[in-house]
This record gives sequence, structure tokens and C-alpha cells, in this order.
Amino acid sequence: MEHLQCDLKCLSRDILADIMVRLDGSTLASAACTCSDLRGIARNQRLWKQLCNSTWPSTALDEAQHLISSSTDGFRRFYADSYPLISNDHKHANNYFPIQPTLISPSNFALFIDVYYREKCITSSVLDGIPMETDFGQDDDTTTGLMSWVLNCPFKVVPSDINDEDIEDGDDGHDFVSLVGKADDRCNELKEGIRLSWVLLDKKRGKAGNLSSWKPLSVKKIWASNGDYILHFGCIIPVQESLQLPHNLAKCLIVARCNIEEKQGYLRWKEVSMHIEDTSGAYVNGGKSLTILNQALYCSRSNNRHAVEKGYIQFEGRKQEIIRKKKLEETLADWLCISFEVVILLILGYRILPI
Repeated sequence: MEHLQCDLKCLSRDILADIMVRLDGSTLASAACTCSDLRGIARNQRLWKQLCNSTWPSTALDEAQHLISSSTDGFRRFYADSYPLISNDHKHANNYFPIQPTLISPSNFALFIDVYYREKCITSSVLDGIPMETDFGQDDDTTTGLMSWVLNCPFKVVPSDINDEDIEDGDDGHDFVSLVGKADDRCNELKEGIRLSWVLLDKKRGKAGNLSSWKPLSVKKIWASNGDYILHFGCIIPVQESLQLPHNLAKCLIVARCNIEEKQGYLRWKEVSMHIEDTSGAYVNGGKSLTILNQALYCSRSNNRHAVEKGYIQFEGRKQEIIRKKKLEETLADWLCISFEVVILLILGYRILPI
């Protein structure tokens, strides 16, 4: 019986490249492991650049080019780091943490933010440096004082903020997206349709990581407003014991706010922000937050989005447990104070009133 063989050398390099450019990242990486010919083609940064641009439109913006292309393997490494999500594998987390630098500056990082609805990108932005130093003056004393304030205050990043009053139909430069779901089930439509990517890049080391859960972890309507909704994305980051956080875990919470015009069903993006909490629900200050963000780039990754959501649910369970314990301690303290006051009143009444 004659065996059929497919010799890749019969195909020109241009044809192979045209075939491989149509593959997704996982398939492209798998094909590169099959033979030396495909491996050589798969190392072409043009393929990985097109793949990154189609997955994260923010990487195609002009301000993003010098951030990723600075290294020879920039786009391939960016895709490998950013496509899988950060996993809460705290048992093996210490194996991923390098020696931390003594001072981590917000300017060391860059942010790539993309928001999608039904696989269509509705907004993209790139931030070269976490926006905390923009108001720093040239005076060294002022810069040092502001940096010290940033490192010791609650940490929050707000890359974009659109005010309702500044938006006029057709004049805001943004596309209105029409929702396809039913008007009485907007929360479910947002949870099924909206996707958000928040990629953090260490510009010095070329290491990246996606801090988002991709799919919303929760969607809530603000009933006091006119069609405003809050969406939560994020990930759970295992941290080193030196940070002294409860359970050695931190939550990177990305809060997105949008508005839906109820009659026409138009979706309008308003604000997206990010901060870091511990399991007690407290905001982590700037110094620890920058260290946590740096450690997040070296955490284990997973393509199993259900496992990422499960880790988030476990974190919230521990958070509720800590809150219940605090409430119980406060209740016991209140009862002790009341009992002490009652005893004092009885003693005073016994001594003052005649027998």
C-alpha cells in the first residue's frame, strides 16, 4: 500500500506564511513545534503582530508600536504572556516571583485596554506609564513628595472618563453600539456580550499580563441613575508573604461603567478604573499595589476561564468570612460595653439609693 506524504518543502515560503497568518495563536505555536521549516516561519514577527492587532486593537495604535517592538521577539512574547489569564495557583506562586526591585515606578508600566461587544471592539486605548506622575513638576522635592503620597495612599487607575454632559449625539467621536438583547434583561445581555482586556506591560523587562477576567464577573444596575450599569472584571493575584496581606492574596478589580439608552438600546461607555483590594475588602496603597502588579506578571496562567472565575468566587468567600468575623467581634464588644455600663449603673444605684 502506497503511503501519501505531504512535503512542506514543495510549498513556497510565501504560501506557508499566507496559510499560517490565518491561524490563531495556539495553533500557530503548535505548528511551530512540528518542523524546522514551520518554526522559522512562525518566528516572523509580522505574523505575531497581525495576530496581536486582531486580538487587541490597542496594539495597532501608533502610540503602542514603540512599546512592543522594542525587543526582537516583542509581539510573540506579548501574545504568549497576555492571551492566557492569571490563575490563582497560590500553592506554586513563589516559583514565579523574581527578585523584586527596591523601587517600582508607575512609569515602568504601560496599559493596553480594549473593550468589545459581541466580538466587535468598541473602544481601545494605550497608556504609556500608569497616570500618576503626570502632575509631577520638575522640582525634585515636589516630585519626591508627590511620589511618597502616591505610594502611601489608596491606589486607583482611571485611564478614561467620559462625562455625560460632554457627549452630544454624533459629536463625541465614539460609536454608539446597539444592544441586541431584550430591554428587560440588560444585565444578562451585558454579561454575555461585553468583554474587556486590560494588559499590563513592564517596559523594562518586556513582560506582560492580562489583569482582566475577559468576561464580566458581575453586572449590576444603578437604580438611582438613568440606565447606568456597573461591570466588574479582574483577577486574583497570589502574593508573597512579605507583603503581609491576609491569605497572601490580592484582588485586582477593574470597574467599568456604561450607560444604556433604554428606548433605543444604545450602549455608551463612560468610565473604567482599576484598584487592588485584600481579602478584608480594604484598598491596598500605592507602594504595595505596584509590587503586586509587578508580581502579577510572573504568576501562573490558565486558558480555563471557569477556573479563573472559581478562584474569584473563593476569594469573595474568604472576604465574606473575614467580614462576618469582624461583625461578630464588633457585636461582642458592643454587648460587653453595654453589660459593663449596666453593672456600673447597678452598683451606683445600690450605693446611692437608701436600703
